[in-house]
Amino acid sequence: MGQTQTKEGEQEKVHHSIKSSFKAKKYLTRVELVSLQYIYKDLKTAFPDGFSCIEAKQFLEHLNLPQEVEAAAVLLFKSFSYLGSYPNNTKTGPVPLSFDAFIIAFVILIGRLDDEHVDLSENLFFQSLSVLPDPNTTTTVIKDDSIHEEPIIVEQPEQQVHKGYSLAELGVDFNDLELNPKMTSKPEQEESIVAGSRILSRDLIELFVLLLWLGEADQTTHDFTRIRQLASTIVSNMKPSTTKDELPCISHDEFRLWRETFSPHLLKPLQSFIMKSFGYYKTNLDEESRLLPQDKVPKVDQSDILNSIYSTILSWALPEDILITKQWTRLYSADQDGFSMNRFESHVFKYPGPTLILMQVDANNRSMLLGAFITQPWKHSKHLWGNSNDCFLFELDPNYEIYRPINNKVNIYYHHDFGIGFGATHHQLPLQHQHFVISLENTLQEGLYTHEPYPPQPTFKIGNQKRKLDEFSFRFETENIEVFGLGNEKDRERQAREWKFDQQEAERRSGLNIRQADGALDKELLKMAGVIDENRQDR
Repeated sequence: MGQTQTKEGEQEKVHHSIKSSFKAKKYLTRVELVSLQYIYKDLKTAFPDGFSCIEAKQFLEHLNLPQEVEAAAVLLFKSFSYLGSYPNNTKTGPVPLSFDAFIIAFVILIGRLDDEHVDLSENLFFQSLSVLPDPNTTTTVIKDDSIHEEPIIVEQPEQQVHKGYSLAELGVDFNDLELNPKMTSKPEQEESIVAGSRILSRDLIELFVLLLWLGEADQTTHDFTRIRQLASTIVSNMKPSTTKDELPCISHDEFRLWRETFSPHLLKPLQSFIMKSFGYYKTNLDEESRLLPQDKVPKVDQSDILNSIYSTILSWALPEDILITKQWTRLYSADQDGFSMNRFESHVFKYPGPTLILMQVDANNRSMLLGAFITQPWKHSKHLWGNSNDCFLFELDPNYEIYRPINNKVNIYYHHDFGIGFGATHHQLPLQHQHFVISLENTLQEGLYTHEPYPPQPTFKIGNQKRKLDEFSFRFETENIEVFGLGNEKDRERQAREWKFDQQEAERRSGLNIRQADGALDKELLKMAGVIDENRQDR
């Protein structure tokens, strides 16, 4: 609790420091500023009084999203409109998207105000979709002196002149959530809004639909039914089962708790999408990827299990340095290479990079997709190994679940007499299959998936708060197993070299002639092999 308060205090100091000297232009490169000027010129609507702004209709047409995703584009316009009045947004509320407002919102949403202490973009983005503007706002002028453009005029409701396509006409309502009308101090009101931001569950679902679609936007076909189903499941799991609200909302604290476990860099694809959409002039959004090259979801060279939706949600959970490699190589397929630990080893062992194992299983006619992300090379051992805080276990179907490690504790077991175990919950020997979160028999054809609320020696903790007190055990039959190498091409080459070296050594040893010309055993070779000892008789 003390660490959380300290972090929030640091964030507040950083926020106030930025607000006191904020000028959007200084956060943009010259190329970005020129691109924004050209895009604004193409999209703006000019009014007889000399005022110009981007209307919602032009904003949506520019993004050119599929109909199934367009609701998220409306929310983005709402966010741009609200953040366009930063740093006075909690007092002023949404404003027409003049050039000043447009670039201010752009700078915030692409994360230019973030640093190691504060994710200001996430805080403000969440706030922009949940906070009602102050109805008593007086006429305000917001001007960024660093950019020569008309000021943003925000008038009282009874005097407001219609400027372009309104949010109300698009069905966007800033009255979704209530503010406390009893608050008398505007600074107190602002702090309360920041601390208590809540977003409608339906809006958060639309954002997840967009994020899932972005992971496969360059494909020609999309399973929007599955995408929306997964988005709804994710949002539903954020809400503690004990909470009862008048409105189905998710608080910022609930969202952040989920994100820290399931997707530490969830909003990076959204930032990349906004940058690609507005920071690069004349980009054809129909033909090119919607994300910057470095933010694209990696693809697999071949798989019978891992589709683009699963790759997307796994990419949210993986460390960012792992995502540098954009091609995941399948090392092993039980369906094609065989269900045996020997076949598993011949394809997976000696690979020096991180690996991803997926298990398609059947538990009493219930199809499940389980797996693990392993950062260390695979090995035989009589003891538990694998103590990286980056590794994690997961369930992708029918639930979406992540198990994160606890304090770098060893958690993996690989032995021919046992099989494979992930996420040890007991450390006493001999280890049993029920002592792991996920385990496979040494035939690789059967296994067990379990969860204990209070295991004696846990190495992983479940991410879904609704299930943390559940106790379950699924015995399953394995339908297929696939292992992917997430390293670079050099890791695959190194694995091939090491296996070739072992093969050559085996061939060399098998070709040795241990008998002399007269047929007697060569004692020197037997000494080298340790079969005889000069100081002892033959064994």
